[in-house]
Amino acid sequence: MKYAAKMIPAFSAVRRQPVAERSLELRRRHIKQVVILLAIVMGFALLFVWTRVRVIQLGYEVSELRKETADLTEQKDQLEADVATLRSPKRLEKIAREHFGMRLPQGDEIVFVKQEIGEIARSEELK
Repeated sequence: MKYAAKMIPAFSAVRRQPVAERSLELRRRHIKQVVILLAIVMGFALLFVWTRVRVIQLGYEVSELRKETADLTEQKDQLEADVATLRSPKRLEKIAREHFGMRLPQGDEIVFVKQEIGEIARSEELK
């Protein structure tokens, strides 16, 4: 082959044919298209993987929030039970006797107050 290439003069019509240039240009264009197509496919693949990862992350967050909600509901129920205990009449009576020296009234210590009809109506309106 070296011998054949040396035999063709530089001004020969074979060397100046645009077929090789067109072929090279088509090859470059084809490579560009393949690279662009691969980039698009990779972009979609990364987008798909990112969405899957995000869904998993959000699933973990939802799970943690549900656990936190259950814990807070349990704490609320416990606090409501504590409030009911603190408001119990027996407890309040015990505190009144021990800390404030109070006692139940005797028969002659009870005073009944008479209300007029107009006052009763006003007191019911306030309720």
